[in-house]
Amino acid sequence: MKKLFFLIITVAAGSLAAQQDSLTFKKTFELEVDPIAYALKGYSVHGIYNHNHFRFDLGFYGIETPGELTGNKGFTVRNSGFGLKANYMFRKVNGFYGGVDLGYGKTIATETESNLKDTGHNISVGTHIGYRFFLFPRQHNALHGLYLTPWAGISYNYAHDAITLGNYKESSLGYFATFHVGYRF
Repeated sequence: MKKLFFLIITVAAGSLAAQQDSLTFKKTFELEVDPIAYALKGYSVHGIYNHNHFRFDLGFYGIETPGELTGNKGFTVRNSGFGLKANYMFRKVNGFYGGVDLGYGKTIATETESNLKDTGHNISVGTHIGYRFFLFPRQHNALHGLYLTPWAGISYNYAHDAITLGNYKESSLGYFATFHVGYRF
């Protein structure tokens, strides 16, 4: 009887572990947006492919920010571009992750007083960290794939076509913090 009980417990535990691992080692697709970008007259959409603990992200964005937020008082700054990210999930599908990114961006700086504009282009290489959590973790819920992920990053920006308008300054270091809303299919 003890052997049968031990066998049942072992099979049940293995079954539960397999269900947990199916969350981790599942090939899936995700779609993410950045609500802050939309609030700042922009857009942000990311398509993501997951394989094991790795996530590969291709994103497109556009955002308009007052110069005070970018260190360029007296300017309005419009950034747009695309980026590639590779992330590693440290636990399962939720929790902390970290990764590297590569991006190409276009910046249009407009001097607010004179309405003069200049356009620049840059390439960025960076690293980022984040945390992902699911809002409705129960599998039978229709919204079980919905998640939030706050993240922050730092990057080195190489301006291969610099903006030369008035006292506009481009920094070679970029800092970024936001959160994304996503859905895992």
